[in-house]
Amino acid sequence: MRTVANRYLLAALALLGAFLIVPPIHAQPAKADAKKWGVKDLQIASAAQGGGFHALATPLAPIWEKDVGVPVVVSTSRGSNENVALLERGEVTLGMVTGSSQAEAWNGEGSYKKPYRNGRLMFAFYPSYAFFFTRADSPINSVKDLKGKRIGLGPGAVVWDYYMGRILSAHGLEKGKDYTAVYANFTDLATQIGDGTLDAGSALETTPAAYQLGEERGVKALAMDPAALNKAVADYWYYFKGKIKPASMPKGYKGGDYQTVGWMGPYMIAKKDLPDDLVYALTKSFHQHIKELNKSVNLYRWLVDDEKIATMPMRNVEWHPGAVKYWKEVRLWQGK
Repeated sequence: MRTVANRYLLAALALLGAFLIVPPIHAQPAKADAKKWGVKDLQIASAAQGGGFHALATPLAPIWEKDVGVPVVVSTSRGSNENVALLERGEVTLGMVTGSSQAEAWNGEGSYKKPYRNGRLMFAFYPSYAFFFTRADSPINSVKDLKGKRIGLGPGAVVWDYYMGRILSAHGLEKGKDYTAVYANFTDLATQIGDGTLDAGSALETTPAAYQLGEERGVKALAMDPAALNKAVADYWYYFKGKIKPASMPKGYKGGDYQTVGWMGPYMIAKKDLPDDLVYALTKSFHQHIKELNKSVNLYRWLVDDEKIATMPMRNVEWHPGAVKYWKEVRLWQGK
């Protein structure tokens, strides 16, 4: 695994900006294909700079544009919950969401006061495993040591309190009472940790910014309490216990497998009225280019190891018929 090179590439991808618009390779065929599919372009709602969603979508967009012949736009957002809403309102055609956000939206649970059912699953990328980190020279060693500290949770409270805040809560730490939550994109949070203006931050195994800081000055991952992990899994349906291998942690990490919790996702979702043959073509293109994508962005490595991750079911959430047709044809479908 070419981790150093890939991490620098991930960071570079994450800094591309709020919008990436890739021009059609051949203007005239793109127009013809746009007429064929019934869409002028495709918009992928990703998430903030420095995060995994944006890094995943950025190299996928030009591949899709070449294969289906329509312009593909990748935009940033506040993350999974906003992407669900954008898709529901029809403001984007495609979006990246965590499995739990999509499941709760589909069923009108949690922060969703009604069912949101304009999005359909296409494929999953990987399981998301969480960790908390600080500078390598910090005296903080565990999550429980974060009491009274300033912690960077992510780009926004709606998503990151849901995932990271509840892990802290399982450790007996409540926002406002036991710690101060700070929200910004992951690149800015990592910069603040490196500068010493922020005590610690949250990250996923797929967060480029944390790994970039590790390359620059080393980071320390904060140990999670086993009892707290058990509590998180017992209290919230979407968590499951897991581990991150030392080789997959940021530079500076010392120790064996990092024990943590994770959740399934991200998933790519499509508007339910996006033509079946177009979604079929997009799904096929994604599947056929997984190894190529992984050479530039190692966030695709889980799919290289096990392609069935792509069709991991998510409760009762429906899949787009175009995606189902393709996954059945290649015998990777795991749904009913």
